[in-house]
Amino acid sequence: MAPSWTDCFRVVQSPALPSIIGMGLIMVAIFALWLVTARGIFWLTLGDVSHAGPLALIGEVFGTGAGWALLLLGNAVGFVFATLVLAISAFSFPMLLDRNVTLTTAIATSLRAFRENRLVMLGWGLVVAAGLAAGMATLFVGLAVTLPILGHATWHLYRRAAG
Repeated sequence: MAPSWTDCFRVVQSPALPSIIGMGLIMVAIFALWLVTARGIFWLTLGDVSHAGPLALIGEVFGTGAGWALLLLGNAVGFVFATLVLAISAFSFPMLLDRNVTLTTAIATSLRAFRENRLVMLGWGLVVAAGLAAGMATLFVGLAVTLPILGHATWHLYRRAAG
């Protein structure tokens, strides 16, 4: 079947649109919780202080024990959030587009696929993170190439796992 530009708008007619919106809202809620948690870690380690500017902040983060605690704790908690997002969304979005399933079924399937293929999925998470980092390192211009490639690869990963 030859794709066309109008095919990308067929999602608006999909019966899964409410579930896709629901999945997006879950991702927004997790992101908001992630931001609040990050702010809490900053307050816990460095306190509620105003810094004299970016250089002073960098000096405090890399030059003090509290700064290193911020880096270690922040990265550990960030890894947990990133792993959660990967686990619940890796197959949920493609499944909602591909099959007539509920949001609960899509998330449960994604969690099960992650649990049964932990190393592969964590490796995929690293590939996604590296691709996004490379895209952002080019002042975000590279994301115009990186995001479609990652989206296409994610679809094929889902299709291979889903059978």
